[in-house]
Amino acid sequence: MAEPLSVPVGGPSVIFPRGYLWLTPLWYAAFAGYLAMHPDWALWFRADCAAAFFIGMIVFLAALNSLSFRAFAADHFEVRLGLPSSTSRRGRRRRTVRHIPWQQIDRVRIARRPYGVRVELMLSQNASLTVRGYQPSPAAVVIQRILLVIPFWYLTRATGLVTPVEGPPRYRVGLRGVTVDEIRHSLRALAPPEVAIAVLVRRRGSVSSATAAPDRARLSA
Repeated sequence: MAEPLSVPVGGPSVIFPRGYLWLTPLWYAAFAGYLAMHPDWALWFRADCAAAFFIGMIVFLAALNSLSFRAFAADHFEVRLGLPSSTSRRGRRRRTVRHIPWQQIDRVRIARRPYGVRVELMLSQNASLTVRGYQPSPAAVVIQRILLVIPFWYLTRATGLVTPVEGPPRYRVGLRGVTVDEIRHSLRALAPPEVAIAVLVRRRGSVSSATAAPDRARLSA
């Protein structure tokens, strides 16, 4: 029997809600607009301020993308997404852990990325509402993104890691410290035979699956 799997998840999606990074260029645009509204200030002063703020934004984004947490685990029963219960992060929603039984996963897609591996857990049609998540309207999504400008409001929102992506409903995870082959073999040993494990390969601008056998139980075996 294969050993349970635990892999670090990279990026800010582990502790921040989806869309949080878009606030950074918005704040920069607001700051640049503020500088443009003061033409009486010396040009060199405004240029230095804009350059310093831009460098700070790049450093901030790089620091967020370098984050890594043990927030992905899998065994023969389920896949678990989210921070461990021992975390001291503030905000109850940020400590939410999503338990996804294998029976509610239709297939797993794996793709190579510069930071490591991206894994997508494609949900089946019989997935429960708890796993599929409540899908707000587009207007509600826009309002939620706008409210992120309120300081510390993100503490009340679920993280991007445990929030499913629409069309089709799936969970997207960026893993670090593993290769495509390692995660493929590990998940194949843990997942039931009926769950397909496919590796996506880019070929001349298109994306195709490297596993196209008709027998889904043998995909990526």
